[in-house]
Amino acid sequence: MSPRSVVPPVWLGPGAITDPRALARFVDLVGVPLPVGPVTAGSRRTRTGGTVVHGAGVGGLEHEDAHGVSVDSAVELLSWASARGLSACLAVRGRSPGDLAAVVGQVCRSVEGDAVVGVEVDLRGTEEQAVIKAMARVREAAPRGVLLLARLGALDPALVPCARSAVAGGAHAVVVAGQVPLGAGRWWSGPSTAAVTRSALRLLRQAAAEQRWPGAPLVAAGGIHDPTTARQAVHDGATAVQLGTALWADPTLLDPVRRAVLGTRERPPSPRPPTSPPDDPWR
Repeated sequence: MSPRSVVPPVWLGPGAITDPRALARFVDLVGVPLPVGPVTAGSRRTRTGGTVVHGAGVGGLEHEDAHGVSVDSAVELLSWASARGLSACLAVRGRSPGDLAAVVGQVCRSVEGDAVVGVEVDLRGTEEQAVIKAMARVREAAPRGVLLLARLGALDPALVPCARSAVAGGAHAVVVAGQVPLGAGRWWSGPSTAAVTRSALRLLRQAAAEQRWPGAPLVAAGGIHDPTTARQAVHDGATAVQLGTALWADPTLLDPVRRAVLGTRERPPSPRPPTSPPDDPWR
């Protein structure tokens, strides 16, 4: 079975969706992994709460880095999801591979850990050797059958080598994050980042065709704000899309975007899939 077929068409951005329980009032979340986290491992940052918007402009907004949550908070949200038959994607970031693995193991071994169907590791700004080490440790800590995603920055000049390292370390998919870094802990997000995301998708697709990395399903995370931009991302090589700030304006956007992705995506012609893809919980 191709890993492309096991990747759900729509994901929710960790941090942008600070409380998916509120989103459940507007749309049916069955089949859409709830974002849990980001759980921060090995960091001195102790701030909690929602995303802080510093300024808005045409096509986007400047905002603070998503605040980390504790393991206890993550488990509490997993309990809520599990009680309603919903799945979740655990988002983690940390200083070292060991820190990341410890958090993944702790959450997934909790009573509600069975609700975790995906783990997204934030590796933006990480050099390629550290990427492979981080993914390898997370792969060892995560239960078998959990989809592993590596979040990489679309503007990273080493995007292709890092994607290659992520797959070598055990990632089943790569999240192409189009958010533009503005300095320490600040980002630019919104519709205006679509061009950044699409350019990175095309780069990775071409690199796979040239066998510069083995290829893997790509999740477009940046600038997706309606069905049209979702279809454009799939056309440029994405298997799925991730919605974040777009849901602030329209929380009902999830369903039309999901239909657009499912109606557009096709199987890739040649990239070699990563080994041991997880079972498909969305069939």
